[in-house]
Amino acid sequence: MNIVNIKEITSGIDISKSKLDVCIMNHSGIIAQDEFTNDMSGVRKVLELLADNGCFDVAMESTGPYWYGVYDYLTEHNFRVMLVNPANAKSHIRNKSDKLDSASLAALLMLNQLQPSFVPDSDLRKLRRLTRMRAWLTDMKTAIKNQTTAVVSTYSPELLSIFSDAFGKSGKSLLARIAKGEQITGLSEEKMKQLQNVVDNAFPNLDPWAIQFTSSMISTIESKVKELDSAIASLVQSMPKIKKYVDLMLTITGVGLETAQAIAAEIADIDRFSTPQKLIRYSGLNPTFYQSGSVKVYGKLEKAGPPHLRRALYQAAQTMAFFGPDEFRNYYIHLRDKFGSRGYTVAIVSLARKLLRVIWAMLTDDSEFIGQKATRVESKRKRLASRAKKFTPKIKLPELIIELRNNYPELFRTLTEL
Repeated sequence: MNIVNIKEITSGIDISKSKLDVCIMNHSGIIAQDEFTNDMSGVRKVLELLADNGCFDVAMESTGPYWYGVYDYLTEHNFRVMLVNPANAKSHIRNKSDKLDSASLAALLMLNQLQPSFVPDSDLRKLRRLTRMRAWLTDMKTAIKNQTTAVVSTYSPELLSIFSDAFGKSGKSLLARIAKGEQITGLSEEKMKQLQNVVDNAFPNLDPWAIQFTSSMISTIESKVKELDSAIASLVQSMPKIKKYVDLMLTITGVGLETAQAIAAEIADIDRFSTPQKLIRYSGLNPTFYQSGSVKVYGKLEKAGPPHLRRALYQAAQTMAFFGPDEFRNYYIHLRDKFGSRGYTVAIVSLARKLLRVIWAMLTDDSEFIGQKATRVESKRKRLASRAKKFTPKIKLPELIIELRNNYPELFRTLTEL
């Protein structure tokens, strides 16, 4: 430990959803400790307490999304804020309470024993929120589809199997007509025979309201996902480094636009990882292990990093296992056959790690994937540009007020008098 570099006065802030526990400490011990609400009113009081005590070095934990506002406000007012991983900070103490956490943060910061976490800028945080929200909506749509399938199956287990995509345009149209009791038309003769046979053998307990309700929810979610896709693409286009990462990953056979955007958002900056193994460790795809002497036993995955990155990598690996280049498909088949009943899971996780090593090399060297089809890559990139052009952000309230005042003075005067 370098005694010369020990700080004179530091503060630790333990952050939760509703409150902020603040502790200010110097070489003599704790000089101030208080609790505030986690909102603008509370953070203003935190700033005042810190300034009154001449403390400008602050440590706080990256607790969920609750640190964003506090971090931004303090850094905007020239405080030196170190964001730390809660797991790393709490590994130094045995007992646990919010007051102890804030005090330990202050003490560890004073002794230079904290490792700072990467802090994404506001655009990157926004991109992560949007890509994660898209994944959440996709999961919700899948859950509603499963619920719709269960409702329809009480009427006829065979009905949805008539179409290759039961929730495609034709499938949803069929469900809507059946729910309304309308006559089915516009299908091929073969499809009509299939449908008639299914309807003739169906149970009488059709629940039309449930089908209409769930189908409507699916359509609403799909509409919102399209809006999100445009917003995400527009944001990606405005961020040169992320745009370059996405363009490079789109050259990988099996990596789609949504997956590339999600991976780029979670990696943020490839220079943070000096080796591919560090990126794998960050993703949580590395297995835990126990070693005693010459015996080394591997266990479950660490799963310490962002789950959204692992999810995107799993999806890409599943696609590449069946439709990717021969090198990836053969690698998957070899591991699947080798591990028997656990083969699929082991092979997909290993393939995701292999893909992540490739991505690290591509983004580090600024190189494209070898063997890609140029027409397919160009199609993906055009889709990104097309989505970005469709993005039309809503007018902000101040701009709307100015427009009303300038162009519709009578209407503006009436509204302000209400």
